[in-house]
Amino acid sequence: MAAILLPTTLTSCGKKIQDGKERTAQKSEDDFLDKDAKPDERKYLLAAKPFFIAVANRKYADAYALLSSHARARMSFNQFTPAEEQATFQQYESNPYMNVTAGQFAYLMQYVEAARGAPRPPKMLSVFSTDPDVLNRHGKEQFGAMDSMFAIGAMPDWIPANIRRASLRGQIHTELSPQELQKVAQQQGISVEELKKDEDFDPYCNLKVVLVEEGGQLKVGYFEFLPPSIMD
Repeated sequence: MAAILLPTTLTSCGKKIQDGKERTAQKSEDDFLDKDAKPDERKYLLAAKPFFIAVANRKYADAYALLSSHARARMSFNQFTPAEEQATFQQYESNPYMNVTAGQFAYLMQYVEAARGAPRPPKMLSVFSTDPDVLNRHGKEQFGAMDSMFAIGAMPDWIPANIRRASLRGQIHTELSPQELQKVAQQQGISVEELKKDEDFDPYCNLKVVLVEEGGQLKVGYFEFLPPSIMD
């Protein structure tokens, strides 16, 4: 189960090469949405967008308000900072937070900030899958299990299959603490000043979201904050 949430970590922040192009500031709040999304996927991007923006602005009460009753009913610490050891991962899954309040959600988000850095503007958001079989671990294709792993991670099976609508994957820029900056600089054998000047240095964290339909509306039914990966 730990493999579901543990992609190969690059660093605690990540470093993305963007085809040699310089990073540019967002021109609008929709810039991070996938421009190549299919017409029928657009509604899922727009439904998940407020959650990403709320997290990026550190408005955790607003982000909490966008969660479905299923997402609030149970949360694992692994959803915020996945354990590196399988035994610890299993322990977190066996002792989840139940009926999570807005205050508890905001408290748990502090661990995301400590591990990945303080959120900044969203970087990208795309639809990963809308296939019911993938969203419910029933895929019969050769890589069906892998697709489900990337799509829904450790999403609990008790969340009804018939309300799962789409899996989305996105990234949010982050700002590292001085301690984390020093740590990354040491890992790369350069100074903090040199690290900051590197145009390709772009700290971020991954955010996986599964949308469900509840009361006729699309809401966040499950989420996972994940470290950068060579799979990104």
